[in-house]
Amino acid sequence: MQPIAAKPLGVIDLLDGAFAALRQRARVIVAIVAGLVVPVSIFQGWISRDDLGGANLNDFLNDPTIAQEVSDPAAAYDLAFFVGQGLGLLTTAIAGVAVSHVVYGWFEGRDVTISEAITFTVRRMGAIVGAFVVIHVIEGLGFIAVIIPGLIVIVLSSLTSPVLAVETQLGPVEAMRRSWELVRRRSGPIVGLIVLLGTVGYAVSQAVGTLPEFVALVVGPDRAWPLVAVANLLTSIILIPVTGAAMCLAYLDIRFRTEGLDLQRRIEIEFPAVEAVPEP
Repeated sequence: MQPIAAKPLGVIDLLDGAFAALRQRARVIVAIVAGLVVPVSIFQGWISRDDLGGANLNDFLNDPTIAQEVSDPAAAYDLAFFVGQGLGLLTTAIAGVAVSHVVYGWFEGRDVTISEAITFTVRRMGAIVGAFVVIHVIEGLGFIAVIIPGLIVIVLSSLTSPVLAVETQLGPVEAMRRSWELVRRRSGPIVGLIVLLGTVGYAVSQAVGTLPEFVALVVGPDRAWPLVAVANLLTSIILIPVTGAAMCLAYLDIRFRTEGLDLQRRIEIEFPAVEAVPEP
């Protein structure tokens, strides 16, 4: 396994490095992410059985009033929907820390195993959940206040997962503040990376989800929900590792540029600490 090049990286380099990390550590990363997203994907697929009011294409053609009924926002966005979305976001945050731990191990030249990554993530679970709650409360308040502040919070908090994975002495609030501090140093490239990841995510979700959505429309979501669950699972297994790895590399890149982390690592490699010899 070749460690990550300790040098400043451009936005495209960050995305390419994320795919490289996935290729190098595919078994570990995919196993960890799959273990997290399988139950969530099944749940999200299961609650989708009520989409479109459970009607299929034939029902719409025979009874046009169904379209008016299912267009009601209260019918489309019920409690189960928001629970599913919340679980998806929390799973992404947890997986982001686990993936960042694996990627940072790659940077250090360590081969992090599945059990090591899971154990580390479980130990950091309190901080992960705490940061998740604080960030999304602030995001929610920001979106209520004319949307723009919420988007700013999303960008500023985007490095929280790698901070939690690398700077293990920090708690949830300190990790969030640390993310804000780092993002402010390189806000332009971070925004560019988020937009690029969003574009990739949209393309993948459309490629994977179009067929299940069409099948659900034809035969009805109550019958097609297992296919929807599989599509959610495949999309998550592709996107969560890439996003987590890219944000970890962005975190490292900012520290390379502003804190000399790459130089520090080279010094540690060239001049390893020598155990002190006791005086006679």
